Amino acid sequence: MKRTLIIMIALISLLAIGCRNKQEILRFGVIKPSIDHLPYTWAMEKGLIDNTKYETVFFTSGWEVQEALTAGRIDAAIMPFTFVWNAVAKGYPVKTISFFERESDGILAQSHIRKPQDLEGKKVGILRASTLDVLWQDYAEKEGISAQPVYFRTPTEAVAALQNRDVDAIVIYVPIINKLTENKVAEGKRPNDMFHVLHWFGDRYPAHPCCDLVVNTQQIGQDKKKPLLALYQILAEAIDAMGDDQDSVRQFVRQYYGLTAAAADAALEHTVFRMGLEESGKLLQHEMAVFSCQSGYLDQIPSFADVYWDIGNR
Repeated sequence: MKRTLIIMIALISLLAIGCRNKQEILRFGVIKPSIDHLPYTWAMEKGLIDNTKYETVFFTSGWEVQEALTAGRIDAAIMPFTFVWNAVAKGYPVKTISFFERESDGILAQSHIRKPQDLEGKKVGILRASTLDVLWQDYAEKEGISAQPVYFRTPTEAVAALQNRDVDAIVIYVPIINKLTENKVAEGKRPNDMFHVLHWFGDRYPAHPCCDLVVNTQQIGQDKKKPLLALYQILAEAIDAMGDDQDSVRQFVRQYYGLTAAAADAALEHTVFRMGLEESGKLLQHEMAVFSCQSGYLDQIPSFADVYWDIGNR
């Protein structure tokens, strides 16, 4: 009897430890085709992220990340800011704890589109309700361009439409931009068959926040607050370390994204990583939220207090 009791106590203890460890694992979502999670992936490569404490979940679009985060299937993510505002406006417990990846998006056009005004009346492929969507709306309004939007749900669909010449341009991000401009050369295409970058949004809004570090606040109890704060610090340190070890970062980008050396350099040139919740970034995101509201993506514009949680200073 005593032996049985000891065994039962031991099993209960092991079960309790297992449940605690499971609860402490932070499930973290990233979008695989984009470069938005580079510091996170680089930190994993360098062994800075303990895979017994963090589970990485890959997605192919911002919609997928938003759905998983709002449903509580992941605890945190790197996600385009428009999906954050959309989730908050619908009442989901989602907040941005830091801006993260910035300035990596632009307009990629067919060879016959030589200047912005050439897009007048043309078809432009856009990821619906994305950061790219509202940045395009802002750009088109300020340039006085009336183009025909063609909406897609994933980057793969938009790229296929550009390659099939179903659209005249797409609004997309690196490293997809770099792959498409490089691959045409590799395939022996003539220069006038190449896609080219018509505009980088970073030229108008330097270091504008695109993808943010976001959490489901209901998922972040005391057991996950500690690993979340630790991850915040790891990412901040990884960004600093990347700046001191640029050759290693370039090599990693070439290997991880399958880019040539020139394409990897171009991708890094048009991407900025920086933590923080500066007021200018909040104001820009609010301005883009207005476009989202006008497009019917938002029923209301949430307050900054509802969208942002400055966990880095707590």
